[in-house]
This record gives sequence, structure tokens and C-alpha cells, in this order.
Amino acid sequence: MIPVWISVVGVVMTVLSPLLALGGVALGAYLTRKSDRELDTWRHREETMRMVRWAVEQILDGDEAGTDAGVVTLRSLMRSELLQPEDYDLVAALTAAVAIDRVGAAAYAEIADAEIEVVEGDGEDG
Repeated sequence: MIPVWISVVGVVMTVLSPLLALGGVALGAYLTRKSDRELDTWRHREETMRMVRWAVEQILDGDEAGTDAGVVTLRSLMRSELLQPEDYDLVAALTAAVAIDRVGAAAYAEIADAEIEVVEGDGEDG
């Protein structure tokens, strides 16, 4: 005759083993999705910085067509979904630094947020 505790352990293991397997699969799926989201964010950030680098190089080249292309690129980038919210301030400041001297405050004001104050000058602040 089989002791009762062995029967109980057998029943518990029969019920728990599929549940534990399901938990393992769910945990693996969660970790995979989290990793995919992080990788997607990283890829967007890499593409954004590549575009910013290209636009700044075009603006600083001094060629009128390149300057226009760089400003249009920065303007489009600042309004696109590609730009991550945490990168917006960096791109806006960089745009101000390179574009304001090249294209003027009026053209920069079209690119920037309405809340950003455009300050020009060679005084203490800039």
C-alpha cells in the first residue's frame, strides 16, 4: 500500500509542473519583449543621432544648399516620432547652437518650441 503523503506529493507535482512551465514561458516572453523594446529605443536613438550629426555637418559646411538641407532635417526630426522625449532638449539646444548663427533667429523660431526663448549676442551669456 502506498502512503498517503506520496499520493499527495504525486498529485501536487502533477498539477504544479504544468503551472511552473507556464510561469517560465510567461517570464521568458516578458523578458524578451522588454529586451525588444530597449533595443528598439536604442535603434531609434542611434538613427536620431546619425541624422543630427549629418544635419549639423551640412549646416557647418557653409554651402547654402547644405545649410538648407540641414535645417530642414533638424526641423523634421524635432517634429517626428523618431526623436525620443529625453533627447528633445539635446537636439533643441544643438539646433539652437548651430542654426541660429547660420540661418538667423527668425528661421530658428520656426524650428523651436514656442516656449524656448531665443537669445542672441556675444555678451556674458552667449
